Amino acid sequence: MSKGIGKIIGIIIVAVILIGGIGGYVYFENKSSKIANENIDERNCKNMEDPSTVEACYSEIATIKQNLSICDKIQIQETKDQCYSRVASAKKDLSICGKIQDSNGRDSCYFNLANVKQNLSVCDKIQLQETKDYCYSDIAYVKKDLPICDKIQDQLRKDDCYSNVAIAKQDLSICDKTQNQVSKDYCYLNIASTEQDLSLCDKIRDQAYKDDC
Repeated sequence: MSKGIGKIIGIIIVAVILIGGIGGYVYFENKSSKIANENIDERNCKNMEDPSTVEACYSEIATIKQNLSICDKIQIQETKDQCYSRVASAKKDLSICGKIQDSNGRDSCYFNLANVKQNLSVCDKIQLQETKDYCYSDIAYVKKDLPICDKIQDQLRKDDCYSNVAIAKQDLSICDKTQNQVSKDYCYLNIASTEQDLSLCDKIRDQAYKDDC
């Protein structure tokens, strides 16, 4: 065997050993992390001196274990509400949002789950109209569902919804539904750019947008 071939074989052997070592490290690292999570015990939180750290500890463990009862150990209502919201998201459990006392926190919980589940009816549970409108807009865009935009009360947000759905569907006719000229021009610009159709630029009124087009 020549020295050159022997050297190549030696390099290959070293590479195999390194790859095997890295693979083994990743395997045991992931396994150790999993075991650590399984062995987490909320009773260890009591050993912490700072009360706010104890509360944060409960919230973290409740989220990891997806265990709502751990949130009930928290005394500060704001932290407890945050814990409920985190567990609700982790479990994708809508009913948990109802336990949140703060109305904004409860709306935020519903908003997050509406997007995760892509469930329009969850948006209807939101009290603050502005948050509800954003919820409708997000789902309309993802689902490319224009009628959802009609549920939005704020006209500017509704126009943005029309524009975003039009761009998502590459449907120029939807741009014409917008009342706000900025949203309409933005809609034309994006579709013109995607379609590489210079004639569509003539529909834009704003000179800066038209120049960009």
